[in-house]
Amino acid sequence: MIPLTAKDDADAVDSLPGVRKSDLVILVTTLGITTAGAFMVIPFLAIYLTTSRHLSIASAGAVLAIMIVLERGGTFVTGILSDRSSPKLLMVSGMAVNSAGLLLLAFSDQLPPIMVGAVLLGSGTAFFLPACKAVLAGVAEVYGPRAFALRTTATNAGSAVGPLIGGIFYGHFTTLLVAAALLHLLCAFPIGRLNVQRPSRGTSTMGIFTRAYSILSDSAAMVLMIASIGFWICFSQFTLSFPLHAKNVLGSAGAVGIFTTLNAVVIVGAQLLVVRIALKRSDQAVGVIVYGMLMMAVAFGALMLRSDISALVVFTVFFSLAELLIGPSLDSAAHAISPRGQEATYLGFVSVGWAIGAPLGNYIAVVTHHLHLATWGACALIATVTAVAFHQFKKPYRRRLSPPSEAAI
Repeated sequence: MIPLTAKDDADAVDSLPGVRKSDLVILVTTLGITTAGAFMVIPFLAIYLTTSRHLSIASAGAVLAIMIVLERGGTFVTGILSDRSSPKLLMVSGMAVNSAGLLLLAFSDQLPPIMVGAVLLGSGTAFFLPACKAVLAGVAEVYGPRAFALRTTATNAGSAVGPLIGGIFYGHFTTLLVAAALLHLLCAFPIGRLNVQRPSRGTSTMGIFTRAYSILSDSAAMVLMIASIGFWICFSQFTLSFPLHAKNVLGSAGAVGIFTTLNAVVIVGAQLLVVRIALKRSDQAVGVIVYGMLMMAVAFGALMLRSDISALVVFTVFFSLAELLIGPSLDSAAHAISPRGQEATYLGFVSVGWAIGAPLGNYIAVVTHHLHLATWGACALIATVTAVAFHQFKKPYRRRLSPPSEAAI
């Protein structure tokens, strides 16, 4: 986590309208706890559904896809709602709905109720994410784009612990799902004590349809969202094709969680250095994404060359570094181009790229699951093409920022 050690910076955070340091402590802490709960089950969900619940890989892929479509696609609508109402209300609602979804997954053994559980889980996250990012947008007025790394640090700290617990208790997966549901429900209470009511940069009386039309007609936001699809296609493999491949290589379902933990450890360990160097200003965000996508291509290239534990480790390390660069950079770029009072709307809209990319990634994984080499090759190519697309977007993005920056990557 980026420390709040400088007195002037701490005072500045406290002076932001609706944003207090105590609120940030609550938000970051609950993010870490709920992420740990979620990652006790998420890395193992594809394996659990195909083995314990006897779903086909196509059905398991569909469950994960509908969860991610709602989780990320729904943020367009919930982002607008957050800008027009209380982010706190949406975050509390999201925690409660997530809890209901996890409980349904725990006690369902047929595809229809499992799908409903996935719908609830995806919807709850869609309520939570844009509102949470809108609160962090207020912090960005003090720390710049590095403020978005607060969320990344908290979530990855939680995802370092969660998979270890999940791997140890994988044989009691129903209990893990119930425990994750209880953690989300309990964390709704401290979130409800936040004093944040609206995003810190102001409010707006714009209607829902006016907001939607405004962002849909914004070429920079549209390009940013579309270009991000390639990243999410590649990213989705970490929860479907990679766990199944790792299980075959290791011969153990529970051991797969080691790589999710390695993913989190790499991100948390490298975050302070990488973020300080790479995300000093918002005008650098798109250039940083280019480097991240090239790292993603290298990650999948490692899986193409070898099929052993060393390739799994190399993949995870490069994948993690790419995630560390790209995730906060996408948020930073979306925030940088957002008009006042529309931060959550823009942050939510750019997440729609995940809603499109993840199902496409799952489809690739399902079609090529008998030949993982084809999956890795397709993702390496997509990562390279996406890097080129973001490189072409660098100059238009910088021209959009005001005041214009002369910095170059």
